[in-house]
Amino acid sequence: MFPMKAILKQAGCLAVFSLCLTSSCSLRHNRAVDHYVTATALQSAELDEDAILELQECVKLDPEFSLAHSLLGSMYREQGRYEESAVAYESACLLDPWSFSDHLNLGQVYQILQRFGDAIVKLQRACQLNPQSPAANFSLAECYYETGEYEQAEKFCGRAAELDPNNEEFLASLGDIYKKTGDDYKALNAYKQALEINPDQPEVMIRMGIVYAGMERYSAAQLILEKALEVSPDYTDAHMSLAYCFLKQKQFQGAMDHYKKATVLAPKSYQALNGLGVTYLMVYVENRQDRQMARDGLECLHQSLEIQPDQPKIKGWIDKYSPEVHAAGQPAPAGQ
Repeated sequence: MFPMKAILKQAGCLAVFSLCLTSSCSLRHNRAVDHYVTATALQSAELDEDAILELQECVKLDPEFSLAHSLLGSMYREQGRYEESAVAYESACLLDPWSFSDHLNLGQVYQILQRFGDAIVKLQRACQLNPQSPAANFSLAECYYETGEYEQAEKFCGRAAELDPNNEEFLASLGDIYKKTGDDYKALNAYKQALEINPDQPEVMIRMGIVYAGMERYSAAQLILEKALEVSPDYTDAHMSLAYCFLKQKQFQGAMDHYKKATVLAPKSYQALNGLGVTYLMVYVENRQDRQMARDGLECLHQSLEIQPDQPKIKGWIDKYSPEVHAAGQPAPAGQ
């Protein structure tokens, strides 16, 4: 048996040690709080680098300071430092598994990093924590779309649109999902709803035009694509899509005009050069006397191959028409 005095002395030492330890931890936490408060003030003053240094000191002093990890993740994200942002948000989520905002932000950072599987896990958790969040539902839908899980993408994008029915981005994305799954009528309806909310969306008009063209409703496609060009006259994709509609209807002059405009706007677009070249050759097929038109077409296709050599179909067009066009002794284009 230990003497009572010895036991009391040992207990007293333990109490003093515990008090010192508690005091030390409290002191470290207080210092961490000071760094955090300073960081928020520096952030408000747009002194982001200094704010980040303060936050780094904060989490060194108190690694369980979840708010500091969260703010650090946010600041890294704003600077495009996504890997560091993910690490900070991961710590925040571990420290506070019930934080909706940290799970949403981490999921979105994973999405930016194209870590879609990880993003889906965190965004599912965010949706569990706040099922009424349009942002969480929409981000989850985007990730499912990227992984080819279109049924899930439709489900969560549809939910986001229900929660925020005036958000044209949600409706346009829902249209993209329907377009991807071949449900053209639902796609058109979603695009129309998006344009009713915000008519000045040429990119949505182009998507509508592409759907109409896929349905061989070329007149409807032309109308919506011309509206897109009224809003944005130098929109290359609109000129390309409109040219395609003219070409499919054998309205060659319209096709040439818009493909030419596309090549001016995007000189390195091999697709635009292909479109223009094929149009020239189709005009030649209609009138075998116009060899110059064919030569211009072949020249466009050769320029396209210089930009993107791996085009067997374009090489096939060149092989098919070059001997015929140059049979009269005309020199072949460079590279022939």
